[in-house]
Amino acid sequence: MQVILIAAQSLDGFITRHDTPGAAFTSAADKAWFRTALEMFDVGVLGGVTYRAEREHFLANRQPGRRRVVLTRQPEQYATDAKPDVLEFTNEGPKDLAARLRGLGHHRCALLGGSQIHSLFLDAGLVNELWITLEPRLFGGGTPLLAARTDTSLRLLGTQSLGGDTVLVKYAVHS
Repeated sequence: MQVILIAAQSLDGFITRHDTPGAAFTSAADKAWFRTALEMFDVGVLGGVTYRAEREHFLANRQPGRRRVVLTRQPEQYATDAKPDVLEFTNEGPKDLAARLRGLGHHRCALLGGSQIHSLFLDAGLVNELWITLEPRLFGGGTPLLAARTDTSLRLLGTQSLGGDTVLVKYAVHS
């Protein structure tokens, strides 16, 4: 299964604006691109913090065929939000989750954040590519792209202007 880490960040590397959770800081161009990009994936994985920041969106958009999996230490807390094969909550490790999703026939996974989830999957060697939207903003603080130290080599696949001063960069992870 191909796993692609998708994130929007400020030029100084933050995926949140200061202590404000979520991606409200992103441009209209990124939001439009992101909605279209998600159509290419049959499963998305995110963490509990990201889910809580965007909970209303996820509950309103529970579409069959578009499984979303939330990694959380306490999946039982979200039993009322869960919908089989559409929105699920688990405390599986990244390798076990990826194996299970492959076994269910999923081929392409969007890794949707946050920084802890990014780091867990990257450290497990599961991330194939990173698609990072660079927003022309400087925050000086917030949630970084990664929660843990790493030394991962990347190879540039390409860049794309999304409109205005917003740029998408795509990298492959060197094995």
